[in-house]
Amino acid sequence: MTLREKISRWVALIGIAVFGFLWFYEPTFSTDEAWNTLIRSTLYHVMGSIIFAALTVYLGFRLWHKPPKVFWAVFLPSLLVVVNNFPFLALANGEAQITRGEMLPLFVIDCLLIGVFEELAFRGTLYVAILEKRRTTRRQIFWTTVISSAIFGLVHLANLFDGAGFGPTILQVGYSFLIGGMCAIVFLKSQNLLFPILLHGIFDIGGRLIDTVGQGRIWNTPTIIITAILGVAVTAWMLWQLFQIDPSVTDAFYPIKTTDEKAADQSTMQDG
Repeated sequence: MTLREKISRWVALIGIAVFGFLWFYEPTFSTDEAWNTLIRSTLYHVMGSIIFAALTVYLGFRLWHKPPKVFWAVFLPSLLVVVNNFPFLALANGEAQITRGEMLPLFVIDCLLIGVFEELAFRGTLYVAILEKRRTTRRQIFWTTVISSAIFGLVHLANLFDGAGFGPTILQVGYSFLIGGMCAIVFLKSQNLLFPILLHGIFDIGGRLIDTVGQGRIWNTPTIIITAILGVAVTAWMLWQLFQIDPSVTDAFYPIKTTDEKAADQSTMQDG
């Protein structure tokens, strides 16, 4: 085991221990329950990010390349989708209000950390791990993207155990599947996990804003129409972009192999 692997393993183990402590003992940080919940959430996501960052280092995944210029073709439409998740119209017409402005800075940090944590876990670790053996054709890359995004969506069923309603949870599973697929495509095109992290964080800031630091109703007829049109258009564009991806670009996510290792992989594939 290399020094890098030893260090990353111990960092992950320490992170798991701290995360477990926070999860089971639920320490109190404030007498204000809203503040207390937000502080705990932020700490959970800090530790989760550390755990999966260490895991990607241990596995040797390479997630932070300089993106090619063509990635803007998927990043900018995706940015429109996540910005549209902000309740602009509801805030403008008074249907929703920000009532806890003092919590906004920590709220924004927490949402960005959710992006870091979940993208490291689902795109940087799970997706890349599945993709390693299923990336020789565009069809394999398509189905790997679908499978990993479906897992990301289904994980949100856990919200049922926290008291969330069945209908809203199923809705969250559906849009999490779509957002997961979008982030995976941006990751493939940019070869840099930073861009899915930014999209994910911005999406959560808009989506959680009123529930966490405000009150009111965010869905109205114009918002639903705009969201539906934008969602259908961007989904079609992203699918087309996914089918254009050259499988060889996925090589960038993995350690450079020696000639002997490539030969061994080739032999394994032929035996299979």
